[in-house]
Amino acid sequence: MSELDARYERGQDTRRLFGGGAITDPGAMGAAWELAPDLERLLGEALFGTIWRREALTPVQREIITLSTLVVRDHDPQLRRHLGNALHIGLTPEQIVELIIHATWYGGAPAGINALTLCKSVFEERGITFTLPRRHDTQETPEHLFEQGNQLRQHYMGNQPSTRPDPPTQAERDFGRISGEYYWGATWTRPGLDLQSRCLCTMTCLAALGRHSPLRSHIRVALHIRLTQDQIIEVFMHLMFYGGIPFAREAMDVANEIFIHG
Repeated sequence: MSELDARYERGQDTRRLFGGGAITDPGAMGAAWELAPDLERLLGEALFGTIWRREALTPVQREIITLSTLVVRDHDPQLRRHLGNALHIGLTPEQIVELIIHATWYGGAPAGINALTLCKSVFEERGITFTLPRRHDTQETPEHLFEQGNQLRQHYMGNQPSTRPDPPTQAERDFGRISGEYYWGATWTRPGLDLQSRCLCTMTCLAALGRHSPLRSHIRVALHIRLTQDQIIEVFMHLMFYGGIPFAREAMDVANEIFIHG
């Protein structure tokens, strides 16, 4: 067996992992394979047989990266498949829904709502009855939400100095207050995903959207919460096939600059 054949066979094993032990019907993707069989082979070798088999990240972490990319890039057919794959790989319904809530802040409300609608359909197809418990306490004061978010932010981000000057407008000060209450205070503090998983989701979303300025901060945070340099680069290597090689390469360049210069 050639090395490329061996890679393809490993890719088939990955696809069996996606399908809970069996390779699932390709569905609409089958038409793509009929039109360009070499693409099926290339993805089988390089993506499923090589990238997915690398040890720096677990299959669960790789599925977090995959789902995060597909949510913010609004790729419905592939997102539907990977929502099903995620259940076989080991993500719980709670983790999947929490990931979508988290990614909504990066892809926007329409992308998040669309992903949750697909998610509900996938759960129903598999006989999963699930509703995430309501955790947002409407009796909390905005001040408590803001302080809760500020504490989480400081714990997560450490002592990174702010490079942003004080905002000159009231509107931007209000932006900071609202994001402090709801992004940090009501979302980042939710149970269901640990900080490393939220960091993986965040770095992926920012890289997939080409948002390098906030990506820098979260790469520094990833090091702060004990993700290794190799694991951070692995996030962007995995992104290569789901978000595109230009976005992956640029994110790696940002990370390497931080590794070298801090």
